[in-house]
Amino acid sequence: MCEAENWRYDVRLLDDLQKVFMRGDKLTAEVRRNRRFRVLQGQRLNFQIAVKSPARSFANCRVDSLFRDYVTIRHVGSVFCDFPSDPLDDMTITSEPGFFPDPLLPLYPNQVLALPADKWVSLWVSVDIPRECPSGRYPLRIAVSTAANDVVLAWPLHVMPPEIVEIELDIIPVELPKQKLWSCSWFHTDCLQRWYHCGFGDERFWEILRRYLKDMVAHGINVLYTPLWTPPLDTAIGHERPTCQLLGITEKDGIYEFDFSLLKRWIDTARECGLELFEMSHAFTQWGAKATPKIIVNGERRFGWDVSATSREYQDFLGQLLPKLADFLRAEGLAGKCFFHNSDEPHGEETLKRYQASQTILEKYLPDDEFPIFDAMSDPEYVKSGITKRPIPVTSVLENFSELPLKARWVYYCGNWQDGVPNRVFGMPSWRNRALGVLLYALGIEGFLHWGHNFWFSQYSLDYDNNPWQNTSAGYGFYGGDSYHVYPGNDGAPVDSLRYEVFSEAMQDLRACQLLESMVGREAVMAILQEGVERPLKMTDYPHSAEWVSDVNERILKAIDQAL
Repeated sequence: MCEAENWRYDVRLLDDLQKVFMRGDKLTAEVRRNRRFRVLQGQRLNFQIAVKSPARSFANCRVDSLFRDYVTIRHVGSVFCDFPSDPLDDMTITSEPGFFPDPLLPLYPNQVLALPADKWVSLWVSVDIPRECPSGRYPLRIAVSTAANDVVLAWPLHVMPPEIVEIELDIIPVELPKQKLWSCSWFHTDCLQRWYHCGFGDERFWEILRRYLKDMVAHGINVLYTPLWTPPLDTAIGHERPTCQLLGITEKDGIYEFDFSLLKRWIDTARECGLELFEMSHAFTQWGAKATPKIIVNGERRFGWDVSATSREYQDFLGQLLPKLADFLRAEGLAGKCFFHNSDEPHGEETLKRYQASQTILEKYLPDDEFPIFDAMSDPEYVKSGITKRPIPVTSVLENFSELPLKARWVYYCGNWQDGVPNRVFGMPSWRNRALGVLLYALGIEGFLHWGHNFWFSQYSLDYDNNPWQNTSAGYGFYGGDSYHVYPGNDGAPVDSLRYEVFSEAMQDLRACQLLESMVGREAVMAILQEGVERPLKMTDYPHSAEWVSDVNERILKAIDQAL
């Protein structure tokens, strides 16, 4: 190995709300001064360590702590995005093309990190606090030092002295409660099949599926989108997506027979992975219930774009299926634990009439108290006309539904909306991602939906082989990262994104607010959230800064600690 005089690693402690761009001139993130982290039992703590090396090198990351076995360190990789955010949105980092920090990549064996010369690289550190961890303050040290030659390659390396990052974990002796919010992130099974070249329902498929479902549970996703038939989502008119259908369906002389065995295995697998709630795939096509989904009967496509949503044939099919499906779901203990969809984002007067007709068909066979029907919709006229009481409006128009008599209050986000509403596309700062948690609590929201857990195709599913590592905008269909928050890993496991981890922390913030409410009441929690904020919190009106997001979380945790 060779050495240069006064060469050292430049190492900085950062929080989770920073994005470190690989630049050499300056660090594009704010250094964290407070090195004490207050955390709850069962909580995942995330922070970052930014590292810059004066020469190309391999660094070893060594953890010294009683929590050593609960620490995961990943490298924040960069991907190119040429469509990162709306240029008219003034609350973004940038809308210009470039490389963005996002995929959280495992380190080489033995916690080794490859470092370029004179460029900032970020390490994402996650600490999973044990659920029965005793209270107290615990030191945690991470040493960044030059890796030994026998760990990497046998060529001379520049040797630099170890740099130590030391923090303190202040454990609050109360467990983070179970999540109450229904959190949906549409899982696109056909994207999984296509990327990993596995057949729907073969054993390799189930093995890979388990890895993805366990990862969803670990990040606050507790509702699983279930493909009774190939979902009619983001599909060009006249086009179709790869078949993924859990129902076995045969028909003879107008009599349908249904095999629920694959659906049964799907539910059992999900439960084994920790999922308890389910949403059934849409019964009619997107944006207005004009046609029927792609459904395979007797081994051939029977329904699709060429069959009207209100056709007698489809009504007869649903009339035979839905009562038997409801009985099956009741037997599985899922009455009240699952819901159905009609059509995604209907809008307009003509569409309203079609949606009402399709809604009538579903409600005839699906009791609302057992199997309610939810749909993303941003036109309040569907509620005012009495067609539905369970809309899921987009964040930017949530206020239009606030005074309406609803049976459940949900919200979703998609794309890049202005007014600073929460979202998680590449070009946005992470505070817009994490702010969602306390806002959901403040507004009394019961459910949250996002459409793109792993939509790796191009928009309208025109290109099945779109590579999300290379084309991050689904063929310019969406701002970068809107269509997915996990990448397909080569080993059949998901690669999490920085955005996904921050979203998971937002879910933890919500649960912390609910924990404090159980101790001191909602009014006291709201007083903490509104502290220093002149107007009532709204999705479109809240303090737009990382400082506010961090401070409000710290105040909630401090109040929990004091209430014990």
